Parts: sequence; structure tokens; C-alpha cells
Amino acid sequence: MTSLRSDAKASMNGHGAPPSARVGRPLPIRQKHPGYAALAVVLIVGLAAVGSYFYSQAGKKIPVVVVTTDVPAGHKIQRSDLSTVQVAGRVTAIGGANLTSVVGESAVVELLPNTLLQRAMVTLAPALDSSAAQVGVAVTPGQIPANGLKPGDTVEILQLPAKNTASSAAPTAPIVLAQSATVYSSASNPAQSGGTLLTLVVPKSAAAAVAAASNSGLIALIRVGQ
Repeated sequence: MTSLRSDAKASMNGHGAPPSARVGRPLPIRQKHPGYAALAVVLIVGLAAVGSYFYSQAGKKIPVVVVTTDVPAGHKIQRSDLSTVQVAGRVTAIGGANLTSVVGESAVVELLPNTLLQRAMVTLAPALDSSAAQVGVAVTPGQIPANGLKPGDTVEILQLPAKNTASSAAPTAPIVLAQSATVYSSASNPAQSGGTLLTLVVPKSAAAAVAAASNSGLIALIRVGQ
């Protein structure tokens, strides 16, 4: 009997915890890190702000110039031919605030109603009259100034000597086909690397000779002051 009491007492003194005491002990609680929660909040707020910015930009509208009537190529643009429209996104068009800057310019191509007007569609070159003609020419590098030509430039048109002229012969001076012509439009030539396609407003009497010189590759354009 004494032995049984001693064993029980030893068990109560820590040598062996009763089963009931082990079952009721609470589990340790994992420590939380408030810094992680704050970082998560910052990320959520930041991403929401970025998303809101791009959403607002995608829906932002700006005024641009739009054609309201049919304007034939070569005709001067009137104020009544134009209006403005609100558009969203990236577009290539003249801003609504610059509408009056194109009034009085000439249409390079036919402008149809509801067309967003671009700078390449208009030119400062004068509209055709009964004494003028439009002629297209194709030039290579060296036949025009190195910095190119743009609509509105004034040029002198030369016909160059034939390339098969004997080198021993005296140099032949180029022929002036038109002392003053106006560049109506300019574009790169997709058929020739570095080439340029030009539409020129020339005196009607010189149009045929200019076209022939271009066709034979014997044309040169010199930019001159007005």
C-alpha cells in the first residue's frame, strides 16, 4: 500500500503528468507581423490607383478637326467645310484648337465628309487656275535638296543633259523648264529606295516638258525663295 502511494506522489511531483493535465494544455499562438499586412494594403491601393489612371486615360476624349462636306482635290478649304468631333484614344488628326490654321489651304486629295483631317491632306500651295497644271515627277537622291521638299516650297525645274553625252565634249548647260513651280505634295517612292514622288504646280505650257524630263530621269529641282 505504501508503495502505491509513493508512486502516485512521484507522479504528481512532475515525474509524470496525469493524462488529464496534458490534454487540457492550450496550443501556442503564432505571432502576427503587422508589417506584412501594411505592405499588402499599400500594394492593393497602389494597383487600384494605377488601374484607375489607365481606365481614365482610355476613356479620355479630345477634340479634332473633321471634314463635313465633300472637298475636291485642289480646292481651298472653307470654314464651313470643317467642324470638330470628340474622339478617344490615339489618333492622327489636327487638333480642334488648330481648326482655323487650315482654312484657306488647298486639299491635296479629295476630302470626304466625316474624315478626320490630317496635315498631309492639305497644302499651302495655291489652288489651280486656268494657267496652271499639276504634274507628277519621280526623283532620286541628288535631284532634289538633301533635306527634301515639302508642300508649299517654290522650286526651279531643270532638264539635265543626257547621260550618254561624250565626256570629251563641252559640258551642256541644263535647260530651265520652269523658273517658279510650287510643290503640291511629297511622298516617298515605294518603287525606289530613297526616291521621292512629287506633285508640282507648274505653268500649263511647261507641264509636258516637265513630265518628259521626269520620265527620262533627267529632271532636277532647285528650291528657291519666293
